[in-house]
Amino acid sequence: MKRYNSSDLNFANQDLRNRSFQRRNLIGADFSCADIRGCDFSKALLREANFKEVKAGQTLTHLIITIIVAVVVAIATFHAISQILFNVLGVTPEEPAWFYSLVFFFALGIITVASAVRVINDTKLFIKRVATTVSGALLGGLLAVFYSGMTTIENQPQDGIKTLILSAVITGLLGFFFPRGLAGVAIGVGGTVAAYGFAFLLAAVAFAHLSTLHLVWGLVWGSLCVGAIALVMLFLVENVKEITRCFATSFRSADLTNANFENAKLGNTDFSKAVGYRN
Repeated sequence: MKRYNSSDLNFANQDLRNRSFQRRNLIGADFSCADIRGCDFSKALLREANFKEVKAGQTLTHLIITIIVAVVVAIATFHAISQILFNVLGVTPEEPAWFYSLVFFFALGIITVASAVRVINDTKLFIKRVATTVSGALLGGLLAVFYSGMTTIENQPQDGIKTLILSAVITGLLGFFFPRGLAGVAIGVGGTVAAYGFAFLLAAVAFAHLSTLHLVWGLVWGSLCVGAIALVMLFLVENVKEITRCFATSFRSADLTNANFENAKLGNTDFSKAVGYRN
């Protein structure tokens, strides 16, 4: 890490919003009374640094942008999944569409499991990357099938498959490289909607078994439905956390030994894995 002289370490009273100080050697730096909202201090050396009366967290503009993206993704995903879902309900194994119904069912199930893995392993970045990639790729494929692929595959199969694969690759890569950024928020929200759709399908299967007096299987599918609903609730809480953390000040894995945060405004600031931070 490069060392800086005292003048390079004086950031007092400055507007530093959205700047990156990632991995920098800022031992003894003075950030007092500065606006550090949206700054990235991850893995930086900040021993003895002065953050007295700083304003940290997330800017209102970034919060609004993140909420808009989350709402748009939620609406688009809900519309696509609900339309596909009601088209596959009631399809029997004898019908040609049964295969596509199974693919849709398993796709929603895998997205639900991947979303659960990314939430549970929030602090384990590699696992979170993989889970977000899987969830993002499947969501991208589903949305491509609904919004452009359905008619295209019907009339021009090669073009439809290319669109599906391209969408899956793009959303998967976004999830891998930005599991905690705006892409992560979008994939997280989409995963929550997919989990809700999966819970709905499980409920339909459970009801079908119970209505034909297959009580054991009905209870099994019903239990899976309850579990899926519980996951939806968990995902909603995580969605809110991700929205409020997106573009917010991050001290993730930074060395904050003896850093001074007296009277600092630290709303939505990420201190995960930071060394030496005391509330």
